[in-house]
Amino acid sequence: MELHVMTNTLDYEVETLSGRKISVHSENNERVGALRQRIASEYEYDGEVGSDFTLLHEGRELADDDVVTESLVKDTVQIRRTTYSCLVEHIIAPFPTWQKWVARVGCVIFAAFFISALAQVSFYLPHDTDRKVPVTLQTLAVFLIGSLLGWKMGPLAIIVYMIMGLAGAPFFAKHAGGYKVLYGASSGYLYGFILAAFIVGFMAERGNDRVYAFRWRSSLIAMLLGEVAIYVIGVPVLAKYVGWNKCIQLGLTPFLVGDVLKIIIAAVLIPLIWKLLAFIFNRQFTFKAGVALFKPRLH
Repeated sequence: MELHVMTNTLDYEVETLSGRKISVHSENNERVGALRQRIASEYEYDGEVGSDFTLLHEGRELADDDVVTESLVKDTVQIRRTTYSCLVEHIIAPFPTWQKWVARVGCVIFAAFFISALAQVSFYLPHDTDRKVPVTLQTLAVFLIGSLLGWKMGPLAIIVYMIMGLAGAPFFAKHAGGYKVLYGASSGYLYGFILAAFIVGFMAERGNDRVYAFRWRSSLIAMLLGEVAIYVIGVPVLAKYVGWNKCIQLGLTPFLVGDVLKIIIAAVLIPLIWKLLAFIFNRQFTFKAGVALFKPRLH
């Protein structure tokens, strides 16, 4: 992989999964292992970089003994990890420990109110001329919260939301509240929200929330699996009240079109947030490897 060139230094970029580009200044023929150490020293607490990342070139993982040459860096070098931080953890990573916990608690409480707000938003799709099946944005809120807060805080926010509704707050759909909602025919869907938030959050921390493409590592796959989890719990609970013959007709088929719409919105919106953050980062900041300093771009 070594290539003799006339220049002594190389200026190039490494790209994270969300599209953030980190400008790097290296000595020619530097080992990849040394480069990784210098990037890790600056981005140890960065949710997309950290200290356990790998460097890829044209889909191939670079070994520590590989040499950084002009032929190598003429194409984009990519940073990839096995696990990532959710968006909230990524943002609060530089905070002191106590501020992180304050932010986490605040996000969980805000998320619970966010679900309750979107649960009250309902509308009818054009094909529903008889206006029998209103579409609420409750599921959309679950997907957004699970992805943004991760597999720990996301389900916790759903539980807090359900506890507030159990206490009598009119936070469920149609301003319902009280213990009867959590024991009724539709209660299974509420419990399914917890599992859905866990699945979406877990996959978000594997990088799915940063990718649009239709493959296993994409926001679309995460949302689809979350939706399946809701129905896997919700439909059998409904069947206990109306029987299996009617539960599909009443609790699945009428909601499919609306749920597909919400899945598409969430699958597009979440990566878009990451792309926006990457755009802001790429426009305003650069990093010179070996110099522990952020500074505005001059171009």
